[in-house]
Amino acid sequence: MNRIPPLKLFKTLALRLLVGCICLWAIVGIEAWAEEAEPRSYTLQEIIDLTLTHNPTIELGKGIIDEKAAEEVTAQSYPNPSFSVQSGYGKVRDPRGTSLIERYFMLSQPLEWPGTRAARQEAAEAGVSTAQASFEAIQLNVKARVKRSFYGLLLADTLADLASRLLNTVTDLEQAVKRRVESGEAPPFERVKVNVELLQARKRVNQTRGKVRTNQMVLNQLTAGNLKEAFAIQGEFEDVKANLNEQRLIEEAFQHHPEVRKFQKLIEVARAQYNQERQARVPDVTISGSYQRDAGREGFIGGLSLPLPLWNQRQGKIAKALGLRRQAEANFQQAQIFLRKGISEQVQNSKTASAQIHTFEQGLLKQAKEAVRIARTSFKFGEASLLDVLDAQRVLWQTFEGYAQARFDLAIALTELERLVGKEL
Repeated sequence: MNRIPPLKLFKTLALRLLVGCICLWAIVGIEAWAEEAEPRSYTLQEIIDLTLTHNPTIELGKGIIDEKAAEEVTAQSYPNPSFSVQSGYGKVRDPRGTSLIERYFMLSQPLEWPGTRAARQEAAEAGVSTAQASFEAIQLNVKARVKRSFYGLLLADTLADLASRLLNTVTDLEQAVKRRVESGEAPPFERVKVNVELLQARKRVNQTRGKVRTNQMVLNQLTAGNLKEAFAIQGEFEDVKANLNEQRLIEEAFQHHPEVRKFQKLIEVARAQYNQERQARVPDVTISGSYQRDAGREGFIGGLSLPLPLWNQRQGKIAKALGLRRQAEANFQQAQIFLRKGISEQVQNSKTASAQIHTFEQGLLKQAKEAVRIARTSFKFGEASLLDVLDAQRVLWQTFEGYAQARFDLAIALTELERLVGKEL
């Protein structure tokens, strides 16, 4: 049996290892290139999650909650005591001339009026609840913005796809007309007409693709650029799953909507601040104790400091707090009116869009398709003119465009309803 020299065996193994590494590197590179070449597709929920994680508006709401929580900690704190020290050289002015280092120590503690402290803490607690409700409202509004942008991009993608299909159809028609003109079966003017229609179809493709890019930019900005420049979406327009009861939706909005809770908490804040200003008319007391050692004397002294509210009894601040409370109550009523009006409008918009979709699905789409089929068949056998085919094709495109627009309108109306009600329908 022949033995392989060690050096040759080493070279063979090294060569195989090198070839394996190169193949592995090539496979990984090809997979990475394929991932980069094909844009990632996102669902609506994935985009919402990215937005709630990275959008600066969300961070702003979190910062407000932190601020109000810090104010609550401040409201729970007690006033700090004060400690003072004085010292100096002193001498008794008598024949003996006694001298020493004089010392003065004083400790004072302000005592806050319990009613004022309780009102301030109540206002701070309500402020935290207000910030939390505001944050929920911010999240609700951001989700609605994402949905509107998502459905806008979905509509743009749909119209771009329709425009591409129309361009392919007109291109096939142009080839057919070209053959008929060259064979003498049709006048040259028909070729001019179909070329004009071809230019219009190409223009429509460019316009719809531009709208796709614009909507992609808007959606990417909402996620703070985390969708990257090239991406795709997957999903469908939202549809009505049940009959919309307007009065029930209004009642749910008044009970659960974060804007309503925010204004309710603002009223609590205003009332607590008003009560705080009224309680603050009672002045805070400061108690103190001191030790004094001077030339010829040593003493322990206790003290009580009480401001006298003679000239300023906080009339201005009390009136201001009362005005703020009235403003909060008025804003609460205005928010309810806004929600009631908005829900009524969006329910009506949903019903209108649903009726349009039903009309398209029950007849218009089928009729438009059938009209194109008949026109193209008749044109093939010379029983219809080119203009008839182009008109039928144009009507079909407009019908599909109207159908897509109606579905978009319904999705937007339902999105606004969710934002106004404060929860998913």
